[in-house]
Amino acid sequence: MNKLSAPVPVVSAILLRKERGETQVFLQTRWKPKTSPTYSGMIEIPAGAIDSYENIYDTLRREVKEETNLDIVTVIDDYRGDIITPGEKDKTFVFKPFICQQVLETNNGLPWIGFVFVCEARGEVKINESEARHPQWISIEKLEALLREKPKSIFPLQLPALIYFVEKFTDY
Repeated sequence: MNKLSAPVPVVSAILLRKERGETQVFLQTRWKPKTSPTYSGMIEIPAGAIDSYENIYDTLRREVKEETNLDIVTVIDDYRGDIITPGEKDKTFVFKPFICQQVLETNNGLPWIGFVFVCEARGEVKINESEARHPQWISIEKLEALLREKPKSIFPLQLPALIYFVEKFTDY
């Protein structure tokens, strides 16, 4: 384990939509054979790194748009405090994600730590093929079956968050 690498802060989005009265979740296949060969080909949700001093909600919207072309219309069960400026060059605020995630050990990956949000998304999917492939909307029941039957097919960082989601999330 490389103790010299600082954790990489990331944001992940569990994207939802209603289709004919059914709640569906967006999944894609991770495709980064040059930068993340160990995990390329695994199922994931949209995610990406938080830039220094970038507002996490800006990161969330940017990453979802870059990877999927979808727009976030609602962050479900959201809480964000006011931005406060206690000093001339200080800005800070609090927020509440759906759940947090962290990699404790990895197979040639990065020391990711992050925040997962559940969001309603709209628009036409146009996947960024330099990052992902095979976009799909599936029912929560199908996601639950996938997690139970093929957990090793899911990107490890996001697996616990998706398990938590199917166990705890109530329909929106």
